[in-house]
Amino acid sequence: MRVLIVDDEAHVREAIRLLIDWERYEPAEVWEASSGREAVAMIERHAPQIVLTDMIMPAGGGIDLLEWISRSTPETKTLVISGHGDFDFARQTLRYGGMDYLLKPIDGDQLNEAFGRAVESWRSGEESRRRLLEQTMEVNRFKPMYRDKLCSDLLGGPAARETAERELIGEFGLAGISGTVRSAVIRPGDDSPLWHKYAGRTELLFFTLANVANELLGRGREGYAFRNLGQERELVVFFWSGAAHVGDRLARMNEGFAGVLGEPLHFGLGGCADGFGEGLRASYLQAQEALNPFRAMPDGSSGYIHAFEDGSAGGPGVMEEIAAYIREHYREELTLQDLTDRFFLSREYISRRFKRQFGQNVFDYLAGVRLERAKQLLLDSDMLVVRIAELVGYQDEKYFSRVFKKATGRTPNEFRRGDG
Repeated sequence: MRVLIVDDEAHVREAIRLLIDWERYEPAEVWEASSGREAVAMIERHAPQIVLTDMIMPAGGGIDLLEWISRSTPETKTLVISGHGDFDFARQTLRYGGMDYLLKPIDGDQLNEAFGRAVESWRSGEESRRRLLEQTMEVNRFKPMYRDKLCSDLLGGPAARETAERELIGEFGLAGISGTVRSAVIRPGDDSPLWHKYAGRTELLFFTLANVANELLGRGREGYAFRNLGQERELVVFFWSGAAHVGDRLARMNEGFAGVLGEPLHFGLGGCADGFGEGLRASYLQAQEALNPFRAMPDGSSGYIHAFEDGSAGGPGVMEEIAAYIREHYREELTLQDLTDRFFLSREYISRRFKRQFGQNVFDYLAGVRLERAKQLLLDSDMLVVRIAELVGYQDEKYFSRVFKKATGRTPNEFRRGDG
């Protein structure tokens, strides 16, 4: 039992030491402080379970100390021993959780009785805290299994999916989720050296994979990785935040896998879909198809991401995302390969779908965005043309001027002056 006695009079502190029957309690460590300020430092250093304090002291009185204890270490039990029978002092003692208000001169029997109650109260609270900790540890131990079951059920039959979707939304706090979702699948092949490395310890391997992935997903904030209980040797990753831009996260996951396991792994990546439960399941089925067999993207695939490509995977929603990305990064030297690496769709597929949706190819769209921005800068600023060319993504002023005149029929300076 750790005890702190706080009083500015040394003889009072000594009297309390002599009057308490310490043998009734476990071996006690007793400290002393002569002010509230000193007491705070002692509490922070030694974490006493019981504090006995005077009310009026220099350098920090009892009321301030009680308030600090109630706020900073509320599990600490406090007793007040004061020479003042002031009702307001007693009221403040109760307000800040003090267990008793004893008057000086100190009565030994009253002191021991009050101290005993404080000790029992602390022990009772400690037992409750211990049980709560054990329950929390037990819940945390089974939480991954519970989440794996919910996510796996979401990929199962209709009856299980309906319940799983409702519970999963509650589990991850996704009631307000909107936008697209997406799924990815990892399934180490039978010939993968990982099985030999883990000597058949499948549970440990998938725990490691999920742990690496979930660290990057914010433990459910952006998505969740789980072992699919409905399929042997399969890890599934759900994305419900930034689903259209999963490239960076997948790349970092594979870096994590390579660092922990010694090798990167192959992903099957489904398309973006709307609707939480049905959307994740539809994207998952696409990810499975993409992964089995490996369907590497032509011309520049990273070799580890195999994206499903059809009307739903790279449909209007993703093309809008690509257009938005171009509008945001028009200053850069964008290439089709940049878009391929970011959106995990082949160059040919992006070109075909983008032109079908917007009526022009990616580079004409990019040139149009640059042209509109250049017009705005020419009219709204007095910057030199060479500077404007740089700001809209052209390093060669003459080339920029030729492109501008071809599109508008006027040079940049003629456009600025309003000629023609």
